[in-house]
Amino acid sequence: MITSPVSELPQTSFAILGMLSFGSMSGYDLKQFADESIGYFYWSPAKSQIYAELRRLKNAGMVTEEHVEQENRPDKRVYALTDSGRETLAAWVGSPELEPDVFKSSLMLRVFFGRSGNPSALIPLLEQNLERANHQLEQLKEIEERQKDCAPGYDPTFSLLTLRAGILLTLASTDWTKESIAILGRYQDADTQ
Repeated sequence: MITSPVSELPQTSFAILGMLSFGSMSGYDLKQFADESIGYFYWSPAKSQIYAELRRLKNAGMVTEEHVEQENRPDKRVYALTDSGRETLAAWVGSPELEPDVFKSSLMLRVFFGRSGNPSALIPLLEQNLERANHQLEQLKEIEERQKDCAPGYDPTFSLLTLRAGILLTLASTDWTKESIAILGRYQDADTQ
């Protein structure tokens, strides 16, 4: 039985291939790109993870590596997709295999077990979550505006679709957080009586 590269590679490899589909980048560039794009909905990697994936992809013949000398800065290695990398990325995008989304939230875990502690102690955590969500919403809207003014020849449709999902999910999170603060405020009121 022949296995395809799609089934052999982890999702992080496809994230790297996908980012390189925008153009050649160094490991540092990939980290910055991830932090400002897919980090909002999928993955914001450590540099060590990026370089491990780049090695895997280079060994598989899906990316090339070029040593670039720089003046007044350390030299860098720049990675680019090969034809094999492009084909593998396209096969993965169109693959019917879809892993279920995994949502991990330490806040949700604490709320779920809130009855085991002081429920009103969750309110500051929820307020912190609300502040973070509002900040993230601002960032997403700024990115959305920049995407609308992209370079000629670049189709922002796909980036805008994921940005819109991020905005709607963040808005839902702020609504839930406000509602939860109000509900848990009743516990706080009961504690003060």
